[in-house]
Amino acid sequence: MPAHRHDPVVPAHDQNVTHRYTVHYPDHAPREDDPHYHLFEEYRRRTRPTARCAMAVRYGTAAHCSGGLELHHSAVEFAVANEVDLNLVMRDFPEVHDSESFERWLESGASQLVWLCAFHHRGRAGVHVVSAADWAAAQYAPGFLE
Repeated sequence: MPAHRHDPVVPAHDQNVTHRYTVHYPDHAPREDDPHYHLFEEYRRRTRPTARCAMAVRYGTAAHCSGGLELHHSAVEFAVANEVDLNLVMRDFPEVHDSESFERWLESGASQLVWLCAFHHRGRAGVHVVSAADWAAAQYAPGFLE
């Protein structure tokens, strides 16, 4: 984007960023003990043969990807499920209309599960690592995170 006529141009630059905060996970059973976990495994088996990293699909290239494919809970992580306000979830996801549909959606919903390569999931440029603002910027600027 061109600078305004009288605005000075800031040269391209890299910036190291460190975030430090505490995340409070509520009590929860291991996922393998969840009665809906089999839905996650079924979704994985059904979609894995044609799966691609969502960022590779978005960018039209896997040039920024590395590592194997992993399923990401894009809206609610299993470990946080006991703490969510169900009304807020239902507001954003019409397929959720009660606690049972929430529990099923959590482990099998196409609007909830997304394939990402390890780099974009848990790596240095991963959705679980970078700030929400930086993840949002990376949706439109493929080289933004490295």
